[in-house]
Amino acid sequence: MYTDDMKVVKVRRVGNSNVVSIPREFEARGYVAGTSVLVEEFENGELRIMPTEQVRNRIRGIGKRVVDEHAEALQILAEHDPDDESAKR
Repeated sequence: MYTDDMKVVKVRRVGNSNVVSIPREFEARGYVAGTSVLVEEFENGELRIMPTEQVRNRIRGIGKRVVDEHAEALQILAEHDPDDESAKR
């Protein structure tokens, strides 16, 4: 299935690296010059590329959700932390 969100590009050699150019149409999604990206390889050889800021936002969201869902358990753990001087007061 080929959609407008997909583009065919070629892998090129630049110096000692293989390079894939990202078409300008993807700039609106955060793929601009100088953007750090995460490249993830799957077992089937598929690659996923995503801006690192998007990864950071996902991690923050997951962390917030975990803290919200388990606030009581985290409070109990904090109250019983033997290394926390403020908890001993």
